Amino acid sequence: MNRLADNGENDGEALYRRVAARLRQEIESGAFEANSMLASERDLSLKLGASRETVRKALRLLDREGAVYSEQGRGTFVAPPAVRAMARVLDGFSSDAKRRGDKPGQIILTVEVVPASIAISGVLEIEPRRPVTRVKRIRTLNGQHIGTQESFLALPGQFSAGDLQAAGSLYGLIADRFSIFATEGLESVGSVAANADDAALLSIPIGAPVLLCERVTLSGRRQPFEYCEMRYISSYRYTARINRSEQARS
Repeated sequence: MNRLADNGENDGEALYRRVAARLRQEIESGAFEANSMLASERDLSLKLGASRETVRKALRLLDREGAVYSEQGRGTFVAPPAVRAMARVLDGFSSDAKRRGDKPGQIILTVEVVPASIAISGVLEIEPRRPVTRVKRIRTLNGQHIGTQESFLALPGQFSAGDLQAAGSLYGLIADRFSIFATEGLESVGSVAANADDAALLSIPIGAPVLLCERVTLSGRRQPFEYCEMRYISSYRYTARINRSEQARS
């Protein structure tokens, strides 16, 4: 395992994500057997040329993604392939689709700056009427319209529809442009009847069942930066990894 260049970013977003990417690549290449124990944080730190804190943050990220799991007092272990395949990385719709061999796409309807409503400002923990970026897209799968996504983003700058089209990924664009990385999401899922807008955009009857997902996305600093409402046709399915809370008793 080659050492990563240390550019003084040991405690920053960039280096720990590079460490995580290197470990993820090793795991997916088959270098480790399922349920095998990884080297200690100290040994990984020496091999990769990164601080132990950076390695620790990288392992936490891989744990959230389902690539590894930890056992208190024992160490960190490689998750079995079936668990890794089931884990849904927050990177979003595109990554989830590609992992299943599908071709994701997007039709950008709107990229505009709007004042945050009271509801949006409350969710994103910003002052009311602060400018936020509204993005609405149709999501496609193998050329078929399967859902819409409407995001409200609290960002330190702006981007255009052309920027998003060129990047192909909203989270990828935000990471590259603003160094804000989507690391955790709080998501609720339910079912609603399609409204007139859904029917027109998704070619379904008004009143047809639609899967409604609402998500608040957090950065690496656990700061909410996106509220997203996703509406999918009933035939669309995605996989999700659910972590058991330490407080859960049932």
